Formats: sequence, structure tokens, C-alpha cells
Amino acid sequence: MLGGPPAFSRDCGDQSTLLDMHAGNGDMGDLGERFLRCFVEAMDDAHLSEDPAFRAAMRGYMRWAVDDVLSYREKGDVPLGMAVPRYGWDGPAARP
Repeated sequence: MLGGPPAFSRDCGDQSTLLDMHAGNGDMGDLGERFLRCFVEAMDDAHLSEDPAFRAAMRGYMRWAVDDVLSYREKGDVPLGMAVPRYGWDGPAARP
């Protein structure tokens, strides 16, 4: 998603595979917000750059990813064959 080598997608499946792993949990309450807070705290714990553009891009990516995962609440809702999307400094690219 962030432009690295395609090894994970090639070896582990497409975006449909990833989303389907997380589907079927129904309403998860505030889990997405709690996960996002943990991600931001993990960046702090790892002493990642404090650069505002970097932090905004990473937080934006995780917000987008969490929303994408949580949008498929039921098994069977995830379309088959979805390509792994790309996310850049300016946000998500159109799904391939």
C-alpha cells in the first residue's frame, strides 16, 4: 500500500483476502478509534520522525485503512479480486 515491494501481496493474497480476514465481526464499537490511537502511540514509542507532514500522512493512512477494514462488517460483503490499493503522501489513489 505504501509503495514497497509487492512480496506480501504476491505471497499472501489481494486486498479482498485481507479485508475478508477482518470481515464478519459486526459492529465493533470504538475499536477503530482505539486502534488508531495505539498506532499513533506506537509511532511515538518507535521514535519515528516528528515531521508534521510525515505524521499527518501516516495518521491519514491508518485512518483510511481502519475505515476500509471496518466497512465490511459481515462475511460475504467483500468483493472478490480487489487489487491492493496504493496510499501516498496525498492520500489514497483510486483503487486499481
